[in-house]
Amino acid sequence: MTDFSIQTAQNIKINQRLAGISERIFAFIIDMIFIALIYIVIFYLLVKADVFNSNIEIYAFILVLTLPAFLYYPLFQYWNNGQTLGKMFMKIRVVKTDNSHPKLLDFIIRWVFRLVEVNMIPGLAFLVILLSDKRQRLGDMVAKTTVVSEKKPVGLNQSIFRDVQENYQPIFPEVRQFSDEHIQLIKDIYEQSKLTNNREILRQLVSKIQAIYQIQKPKGMPDKRFINIILKDYNYFSNQ
Repeated sequence: MTDFSIQTAQNIKINQRLAGISERIFAFIIDMIFIALIYIVIFYLLVKADVFNSNIEIYAFILVLTLPAFLYYPLFQYWNNGQTLGKMFMKIRVVKTDNSHPKLLDFIIRWVFRLVEVNMIPGLAFLVILLSDKRQRLGDMVAKTTVVSEKKPVGLNQSIFRDVQENYQPIFPEVRQFSDEHIQLIKDIYEQSKLTNNREILRQLVSKIQAIYQIQKPKGMPDKRFINIILKDYNYFSNQ
């Protein structure tokens, strides 16, 4: 996983591990489940209170129902040191790139941009994070924040391990030009595409591998098989 270096005001360099894309997606899913539960509880209470008898009460209902989604992210993260429930579960946290404590305005900026990057243009946040060396989406760039992992580092063999038979014959010797960071990023994106069943993300990943590393996928080979072979080949050459 990529390390992120920040320089404090006392000129002390701190290395932190950037949160993986899959970690951020899992945290997002957990948060969405929590918000959905809040909606269910609010709706149940309003039905019990029989507030649907006038237009004024309906408008009040809409206001009450939409508040959790708008207030949950900025307020919860501000009060909980950069973590929502999902981030707590995944052990990741929002931090400032200069190591100062994020302010409420920083979290509000991230949430406002989320409306565009996640809600209005699905996939935009993922693409921006993919292209950013600090794993930042647009909201992070404006707020000067990023998301780091608090988990203990996991060895590369543990994180990208694929079963490789003793007589395994690699197909793509070009993978020897990959760095550990690159192969981990490929693995993260691949796992994210499987999690969301997003074939477009997988297609773009395969296209980038072919374009950047000049590895040609054999005609007719499924994208998933291509990525799995890339990971197996890398494991094979890493152990030579």
